[in-house]
Amino acid sequence: MLENSEYFNNLFAWYGKLLTDKQQEIMVSYYEEDLSISEIATNNKVSRAAVFDAIKRSEDLLEHYESKLKVFSKFTLRSEQYKKLKDLKIDQVDEIVELLEEIE
Repeated sequence: MLENSEYFNNLFAWYGKLLTDKQQEIMVSYYEEDLSISEIATNNKVSRAAVFDAIKRSEDLLEHYESKLKVFSKFTLRSEQYKKLKDLKIDQVDEIVELLEEIE
């Protein structure tokens, strides 16, 4: 499995727009800007517990969306299969894979 922060960054990339604006802001601060819970709390004038709870709720929601929709896991599986096809070194297959990757 991916490292925890990389995993949630990927889920956030796929499902982040389904979170509230405030949840998105906190997730960006925590995972993309690498701010600590204390820094986020100070910036938002809330308690560290509130930030921690918001992160946990957001992570739970992202995992829930993935468990139902499986967009990220299916994308990952397709990408792995594309790589295997490319490794075959067949020109026509390479062209098809490139077209499929552009569609993604």
